[in-house]
Amino acid sequence: MRYLILFFLILTTLFANNSKEILLLHSYNSGLKWSDGITLGVKEVFDKYPNYELTIEYMDSKKIDTKEYLQTLTSLYEKKFSNRKYDVIITADNYAYEFALQNHKKLFNSSNIVFCGVENFVKSSIPKDLEKYITGVVEYKDIKNNIKLIKELIPNLNTIYIISDSAYSSLAIKEQILEDIKEFEKDTKIIFDNQIDMDTLSQKVNSLPQNSAVLFTSLYKDKNEKYITYSQIRDFFNSSKYPVFALNKIHLGEGIIGGIMVNPLEQGSMAAKKSVELIEGKKPNEIDISIPNSKYYFDNNILKKYKIDSSKIPILSTIINEPDNFFEKNRKFIDSAFVLMPLLILLILGLVVNIFKRVSLEIKLVEQSKLDNVLLNNIRGAIFWKSKENKLLGCNEAFCKLVDLQKEQILGKDINEIVPELCSKINKYDFFIHEFETTIKIKDQIINVLIRRKQYFNKRDEEAGVVTVIHDITDFKKLQEQNKKDEQFIIQRSKLSEIGEMMTSIAHQWKAPLIEISTIAQELLYKRSKKEFSKEDAQEFVDEIMTQVSYMTKTIDDFRDFIKPSLKKSRFEINSSIDELLKIIEHNIKYNYIKIDVSYENNQIFKVFGYENEFKQAILNIINNAKDAILKRRLTQKVDGLIKIDIYSKNSDICIEIKDNGIGIEEEKLEKIFEPFFTSKENGDGFGLYMVKLIIEDKMNGKIKAIKSDDGANILITLKSEEV
Repeated sequence: MRYLILFFLILTTLFANNSKEILLLHSYNSGLKWSDGITLGVKEVFDKYPNYELTIEYMDSKKIDTKEYLQTLTSLYEKKFSNRKYDVIITADNYAYEFALQNHKKLFNSSNIVFCGVENFVKSSIPKDLEKYITGVVEYKDIKNNIKLIKELIPNLNTIYIISDSAYSSLAIKEQILEDIKEFEKDTKIIFDNQIDMDTLSQKVNSLPQNSAVLFTSLYKDKNEKYITYSQIRDFFNSSKYPVFALNKIHLGEGIIGGIMVNPLEQGSMAAKKSVELIEGKKPNEIDISIPNSKYYFDNNILKKYKIDSSKIPILSTIINEPDNFFEKNRKFIDSAFVLMPLLILLILGLVVNIFKRVSLEIKLVEQSKLDNVLLNNIRGAIFWKSKENKLLGCNEAFCKLVDLQKEQILGKDINEIVPELCSKINKYDFFIHEFETTIKIKDQIINVLIRRKQYFNKRDEEAGVVTVIHDITDFKKLQEQNKKDEQFIIQRSKLSEIGEMMTSIAHQWKAPLIEISTIAQELLYKRSKKEFSKEDAQEFVDEIMTQVSYMTKTIDDFRDFIKPSLKKSRFEINSSIDELLKIIEHNIKYNYIKIDVSYENNQIFKVFGYENEFKQAILNIINNAKDAILKRRLTQKVDGLIKIDIYSKNSDICIEIKDNGIGIEEEKLEKIFEPFFTSKENGDGFGLYMVKLIIEDKMNGKIKAIKSDDGANILITLKSEEV
């Protein structure tokens, strides 16, 4: 019995030692949106650690901050914490941080401190004897860039009225505000007011001159030290004659227009993550003090209220109350378009091949086929073909409609007389161009068009003329401009940038069936010319053509499935996702003489939780970058292209390592390649790898980095495993 009791005592001690205690000390009160946001961020991290015990205390310093009160609070905490030993103290905002520093030895002896929400932080202000205990997250309110934003959004800006108060946290950034506004006072009147009377504030703001704006920093006490409630602040926002910009995300959705804002949830989350690092063995001086990047937030309803031009909103902004994006609103149309796309492409290809063959035999054969005329005239694209001498030999009804002429007025005329502007744009090239986009003026209207051209030859294999197809893409271009304003479209845009590569692959896949269809067409024409064509022959030709069409349709289906965005997270296999992706781009990779070697550790099946199609997009972008790097190296060196993909497990994570033997990444650029607008390509837009980072880190909760390598590039992706 004695040994049994001893065993349970040892077991209890072990479990007790495994438990970790964290104190979250708030400067303010519960119910304050800023405090609640920090708490939520902390809890979201600690919820993953069941052995972590979180205690929350509120100093309520917004309402009372006298010396006597703080002394009383110190005495209370001294008794309250006398039997507690906290592993980490998280202090939220300046009051709590300063309080913890002053009472560290008395209340929190040897406990590490992680601060967050601290404004106007200076590392040198940390007492020397406490430096080894301190790390944290700085709250930086970007006054200067908010003023720049206001000036960009408000035409002919006259006055900026900056609202603050004299609370301790507000006074901490007063000097920063006064310093930052200096460069703008030359052309803009700026009023800084930290002596606020709520009874007269609305009247004061609404009496400002036209083209004014308000920048709200913080407001918890009026000039008489009276506490100001959220409802009073919200009423002020909604009664303001002029747009109100703010620095804190807690006010979004309450009547402010937006701004570059700090996020309490992010502050709390980052502080909690640093706390985990400390508990797991890191020292505070090994963990950098962080300054999170402020982000753009806007309320679409308030933008409309003040008639702000939405095109001026930064492209990566988060916008609330925004209507459904283009994809969602037009889902049925887009799905229908993808269903019809393979048929339309096949029809166009069939018609063009048919035209070429018929012209090469005899131009007169064009008029002999009623079926061809029906098909030709039901295509929306305008088609015409001309002789080597530029004489128009034929066209469809869409072309007649485009130039507003009858077919009898067109045939036999010089093409330069019919579409002179188009011809001048074609003639400026010294070489034959097969496809290009341009604008042309038709009926006093400028339209965007995609031009496709193909030469045809006579019986002696001599150039006989050119077939031209004109697609009106004006509406498509307008849709493209509209979609630039949609955040989800940014990620879709990155996917679309890879479509060219995939279409190249599809083109290689289609090469064989197209040759087969061409051969069938030649045989068909031959039998007709010999009058040996029967119904059985027709059925055989149809069956053979449909076999090739089915294969080509399958490639389109695979392509369509790839570019659709994932609507919700799901559990999927990395193995099958990568295999499916490589199958789509297989021909393009082989065409460039590049080998892709994929290795799964111990032939294991790796499962993750996230957005499968976006994951494929990220991997495709990295592979395409690797391909481009290999091709660039080949310009100066003979090298066998190799892309190696290794998937393995490390602790509880799944690692995807993608290496290539291309030109590599310069060491000083390793940390920059995932930044927006950064590119080393001559025609790059700097969005590709940035979107990869967004997908992996924001959508998949993973990590991505570039690793220094002696040969080529090395990209490492880390994801959480979903294996039970």
